[in-house]
Amino acid sequence: MVRPPRNVSPAAARRRSLLVDALIGVAIGICAIVVAAGVGVVGFFALICVLIIIPWYLFEGGIRARRRRRPGS
Repeated sequence: MVRPPRNVSPAAARRRSLLVDALIGVAIGICAIVVAAGVGVVGFFALICVLIIIPWYLFEGGIRARRRRRPGS
C-alpha cells in the first residue's frame, strides 16, 4: 500500500480534501439517481397494475351486486 507524502503543503492538502469531497458527492448523487430511478420504475408498474385491478374489482363487484338483487335471473 502506498502512503501519501507526509510533508504536504496546506494548499495541496485542501485540494486533496476537495477532490475527496467531490468524489464522495458524485457517488452520493449517482446512488440517489439510481434509487430514484428504481422507485420510479416500480411506481410506474404499480400504477399500471392499480389502473387495471381497480376497474376489474369494481366491475366484478357490480356483477355480484346485480346477482344478489335479482335472485330469479
